[in-house]
Amino acid sequence: MTELFDWIPNLHALLVHFPIGLLVSAAAIDLVVVLRRNPSTVVTVSTALYVAGTATLIVAYLTGRSAAPEVYTPGMAHAVVTRHWDWGFWCTCYFSLLTATRVGIQLGTDTTRRITTLAFWGGGLAGLLLLANTADLGGQLVYEHGVGVAAPQERGRRNP
Repeated sequence: MTELFDWIPNLHALLVHFPIGLLVSAAAIDLVVVLRRNPSTVVTVSTALYVAGTATLIVAYLTGRSAAPEVYTPGMAHAVVTRHWDWGFWCTCYFSLLTATRVGIQLGTDTTRRITTLAFWGGGLAGLLLLANTADLGGQLVYEHGVGVAAPQERGRRNP
């Protein structure tokens, strides 16, 4: 894939923040679900956010894998790229399973039990740990190694 615009090197860079925002919002809404006495409507909102977040996470993972051979990657970053891919894969698998389970349970029952809302919230928090680590590795690639952007300059050195 060639550069989309001057300011965006590939589709992954454009999409990667959507699943982060959607999935963090979904977990936050799950906390509201835990705190409410009648969570039925809020559970639907949370599940919809998980579906959207997981769908964009899958797209972000696939676009990241396809963008990797096309972007500048310094030698020291290759190990971080591999770890980022691995964490991204497991994060995508986890949220896909969690979301499928949520949708299945929600479609299979009319009411949401308290234990189910607590399990959903705990599952979301566990997923956010995977997501945070994956995002941290992606941030290291961009901000410390300059992957996908111009090579980082030495500290204290100014451009002529």
